[in-house]
Amino acid sequence: MPLAKLLAVIDGGSGSEAAVTAALDLGRRCSARVELLHVEIDPESAVPMVGEGMSGAAVEQLVQSLRVEAEQRRERARGLYEKHCVAAGLNVVEAHAVSAPGTFAVCFHGLVGSEVDEVLRYGRLSDLTVVARPNAEEEGGLTTTFDAALFDSGRPVLLVPAMPAAGLGSAVAIAWDRSREATRAVGAALPLLTAAEKVVILAAREPGSEAEPSELAAYLALHGVAARTWAFTPGSGSLGEALLEEAAKAEADLLVMGAYGHSRLREMVLGGVTRAILGDAAIPVLLMH
Repeated sequence: MPLAKLLAVIDGGSGSEAAVTAALDLGRRCSARVELLHVEIDPESAVPMVGEGMSGAAVEQLVQSLRVEAEQRRERARGLYEKHCVAAGLNVVEAHAVSAPGTFAVCFHGLVGSEVDEVLRYGRLSDLTVVARPNAEEEGGLTTTFDAALFDSGRPVLLVPAMPAAGLGSAVAIAWDRSREATRAVGAALPLLTAAEKVVILAAREPGSEAEPSELAAYLALHGVAARTWAFTPGSGSLGEALLEEAAKAEADLLVMGAYGHSRLREMVLGGVTRAILGDAAIPVLLMH
């Protein structure tokens, strides 16, 4: 099934332009509808319950600070839409207008409320959700919005680096371990794999591993994808680091992988492949849980 509708979350932070750029690039190549979503925080409802010792003046100061930040983020998000879509002469449509199938079109949703709730609302009826990895100061945003899209939308998520990239998907690397998550990621990425110029299947040689990259290559061949197998032996570093190194050697501009094969808590405490990829990937990563 082709990608027909893409959702890009633009919070007005440092990675918003990267999310817009990646979504529009994919939308053009897939002739898909691209919906840009900005959810503005409601300062009044965002302030926690006032506890003892917090004066009314302090509460008002906090509300005012949140209001100013929300307005600045709204203006940056709207500015990106105007720059990359309206001024660029793209096929801009109203947010709730129906666009023709197989037509590249763009719309903007500017809402006030809970970003997590709105990402789930729109993400569950999109074929792919694009989220930018924030810088270190904004890391908290990744935890809530990204987790909601990955774990609760039932759809794949494309995590892009905070710096805009020129094009993606011409050379795709697949992190293959034969897990349920990796299998779902491959299925979600099929529209991109069939359009890619090069596909490489990365499989780590590890004790007890049942991953056989040639089996996946044979499956992809039935979909018209000529994939090259690429087995490697991880070094002394983490498997996540090794995967990124091998993807770089393969000159991939997109990595496809399953996310959180172990529990979220276990990976938070002990570390894991997903966490390493999320923190260090210099290329976009398509993930599926």
